[in-house]
Amino acid sequence: MEGGFEQRVQPMALGCGEESRLLMASEKIGPLVRLIGWAGVLTNLVREAQRVDSEDGASVCLERWDVKQVLIRCISAELDVAELPEWAEAVHMSERIEIDDTDVDLLTQFLFEISSPELFEQATVELCQRWMGRLVDG
Repeated sequence: MEGGFEQRVQPMALGCGEESRLLMASEKIGPLVRLIGWAGVLTNLVREAQRVDSEDGASVCLERWDVKQVLIRCISAELDVAELPEWAEAVHMSERIEIDDTDVDLLTQFLFEISSPELFEQATVELCQRWMGRLVDG
């Protein structure tokens, strides 16, 4: 896949937590995979993911590891923490991004809180560090 980034993907009939996950790269899921991994310019990733989101195809599974990697990159300033709410909203609103069953409550809360700074708090490095603690301990 582009840039060597791989993501576990689900056929539509499988749940996120099932063991028969597939590794696949295609035009139909590539934009969703790249969005989850924040692999590029965020506005472009969101636009491309929205383009394929309404099409039929496999679902991509968001896991705790994916969120931790994004947070690590925000904490290290590799990614702009100010853009984290836009990323979280795009991931949260995608019809074809499922959340791993074992962490669905925690990751859904993370996406909702981060994507709603007007209701919770602004995205900062400190907030990312607190969420890292919850994701490591949880």
